[in-house]
Amino acid sequence: MDITEIASYRVIRELGAGGMGQVFLVQHPRLPRRDALKLLDSGVSRNDDFKARFQREADLLAQLSHPNIVTLHDRGEFDGRLWITMEYVNGTDTAQLLKAGTPLDTNLATSLIAGAAAALDYAWRKQKITHRDVKPANILVGIDESDDGPVIESVKLADFGIAKAAGESTSLTSTGMTIGTMQYISPEAIEGEAVDNRSDIYSLGCTAFHLLAGQPPFTGTSIASTMSAHLTKPVPPISTVNAHLPESMNAVFERVLAKNPDDRYQSCAEFVTALQAVASAGEVHFPASAPTLAAATLPNRVGVDAAAPTLLRKTSEGTQARPKSRLPIFAAVVAMLALTAVMLGIYATRGDKSVDAPPTPSATVTTTATTTSAVPPPTLLPAPEPISTPTPTLAPTPWTTVTTTVAAAPVPYEGMPCTPAEYNQETADGTLYCSAMTGAWRDLTHQSRPAVEAGTACTEPGARARVVASDGLVTCKAGPSGDLIWTW
Repeated sequence: MDITEIASYRVIRELGAGGMGQVFLVQHPRLPRRDALKLLDSGVSRNDDFKARFQREADLLAQLSHPNIVTLHDRGEFDGRLWITMEYVNGTDTAQLLKAGTPLDTNLATSLIAGAAAALDYAWRKQKITHRDVKPANILVGIDESDDGPVIESVKLADFGIAKAAGESTSLTSTGMTIGTMQYISPEAIEGEAVDNRSDIYSLGCTAFHLLAGQPPFTGTSIASTMSAHLTKPVPPISTVNAHLPESMNAVFERVLAKNPDDRYQSCAEFVTALQAVASAGEVHFPASAPTLAAATLPNRVGVDAAAPTLLRKTSEGTQARPKSRLPIFAAVVAMLALTAVMLGIYATRGDKSVDAPPTPSATVTTTATTTSAVPPPTLLPAPEPISTPTPTLAPTPWTTVTTTVAAAPVPYEGMPCTPAEYNQETADGTLYCSAMTGAWRDLTHQSRPAVEAGTACTEPGARARVVASDGLVTCKAGPSGDLIWTW
């Protein structure tokens, strides 16, 4: 059934729909203004925990007044469904600009990042609020179609829906994380640690990397593999991913994407200053066909009507997309061939004398190339005349069987201390990770498992999960009746 009116707001058209509800362009009932109205599905609206979190989103947004943050107008409930109204932007979001799979123009990218950075620094400085979901889709761009082409009117950060004030507890898994979101999340947020503004700085760094390189710094085929990449993989040199960027930019991203928050820039402004410095001082050799704002499809999105750091007009050059670099693909092929060679070498040298070693929870294999000098062939002497000698009788040689007992390596478990040699390593089954931040093994499985209610039935003995609307963990084990339940 088509919806024509919501809480006295006249519906003009639907802007989009997702897993939790719909977004409409609406006419304000009393003011000559159009708003964006988010209407949640009745199922989630009936969830008391979610309702409280939704109302908290409105409370947080109501405290923020900044030209780079979407302004909240109103909230309420309509036919058992929660709704919220906010600014409407006639423009697009940054994720739409990246759909071509190529890097953005450097000036455009740094302007978008600067706008989001100003919003994040303000939210932390004024209210000690962290966004926790900084990504291209949440950086909105207001567009004015002038005679000279599309012009950026405003840049705003949207969707503080999982934002939280310092000291509040918000479950990672209860916020509907996806692989797309995980491409920008900080290591400490993955590990369930307390986060501050430096977590948002990391996410902003991932977003900036994506805008300038055409791809995120860390990816995976699943939520678990993407999390593992954030926790264990080094930062790829951005000048290798995009050869048009200067090598001096590599150090900026190595710092902003440091695993330890103390090693990062301590404010978004500090990061943007460093980024703009190398972008202007270094020689950025983008071709004339580098994607600009004019090359993008500009669908309407929620958000925006405030000043952006820079107004960018359409250039006179063409807008044909630059082919993506083949370097990452080539590197992957080389790595696969190298791994195959190592495995074949190990198999060839083992023969029948190999002794199966017990599995090590986190083993690092190092291959060392050995150079052997050529050995000259032996000098052959004339064979002596055969001498007839009696054949000796050989006494039987006693054989002693030596049995070597190898102590089994301890099996890691959640909270078990790990050594510096094991930092950033995973167990063979990928269920545990040695955290360099805590010096202990951390469980990875509960991060990708949906949040559960304590005391409800479960089917996997020993499995762990987070509790809905909490940072607490429960384990699947037998309850008083003998049935498997999620237990604290």
